[in-house]
Amino acid sequence: MNDELIPQEIHESPEAIRATVEETRPEAAAAADAMRKRKPGRIFLIGNGTSLYSSMAASYTGRALAKAEDAFVTAWPAGDFRYFMPELHSSDVVVGMSASGEFRDVLAVFQELRGRVLCVGVTHIPGSSITRLADHVLFSRGGPSRMPVMTKTYESTLTAVHLLLLEFFGADASYYEDLAASAGRCEKAVAAAEACLPSIVPMLSKMEHGFYFGAGCAYASALEAALKMKEMAILHSEGSETWEMASGPATRVSSDTFCVGLETGGATDQDTVSGLRHAKQWGAPTLEVAPRSSLGGWYFPVEAARYQSFSSLALVPPLALLAYRVARARGATPDEPQWRDRYASQGMTHILG
Repeated sequence: MNDELIPQEIHESPEAIRATVEETRPEAAAAADAMRKRKPGRIFLIGNGTSLYSSMAASYTGRALAKAEDAFVTAWPAGDFRYFMPELHSSDVVVGMSASGEFRDVLAVFQELRGRVLCVGVTHIPGSSITRLADHVLFSRGGPSRMPVMTKTYESTLTAVHLLLLEFFGADASYYEDLAASAGRCEKAVAAAEACLPSIVPMLSKMEHGFYFGAGCAYASALEAALKMKEMAILHSEGSETWEMASGPATRVSSDTFCVGLETGGATDQDTVSGLRHAKQWGAPTLEVAPRSSLGGWYFPVEAARYQSFSSLALVPPLALLAYRVARARGATPDEPQWRDRYASQGMTHILG
């Protein structure tokens, strides 16, 4: 297999965002109309792994738009929701994210709730199982993906859920314009990272641990970016919320650890920078992914979104590219990852393509 397929898909992410904004909005509008008719008190976004982190990132759009009397939007791991389901009202809405359309916990939830609450599926694959169980389906666009490590599918499925929430809460045109502009921000961020990688990869490929952190939707981005480093480079990586970094990963940070701070251009950036500054003092190489550099040193420029909840769409792709390049430097083969058999043994064959 061509070992450059993953970078190719990362570079296709901006077009996947554009295509989803243009083609998925009618589906989002139809689903949102059905949701509004029920007058829900709660909207649950469920998924596992990348789909969970997408759910978390999208939930910030719900937080930004909802008034006190509006539906509360919350993200849950699909397995946790399946086995520890709260008591649901018939007006509640469950949005299940599964890029493959085959994730067993999402399907089990939809099967159990069929006819009881409104279920909206978000997937990349027409004809998948989720399309037969959901009341409404949103298809992310951007063309097929052939890789077990999701890159452009993350961007497109996340964009689809943003669209659903914008439609549901009746966001004004500026939100849609800024969501569409995420494609350009993503494109610039990936190009800028590509230019920086030769100076960063040799050192990071020798590290034993990686810690990613940020606040708000940058926290959701940190979780996804750390997952990409684990999946591609087989390098221990964790994502943390900015203030949790101080009381958890900080105990382990040293010269064999790299730290990545993700920033959105908001008020919380100062605390993320403070965490990076401490990590630097403790001997860790640091990388700032932000609209502007506050520390000097390694830095991926990522233009700030007008609405912070869209920040993940530009923050994650350059870090996915970093993970791929580190993987290749470490001798890993992310296009044919060594964990395929482990996923298959757990019945998670839907992830493997």
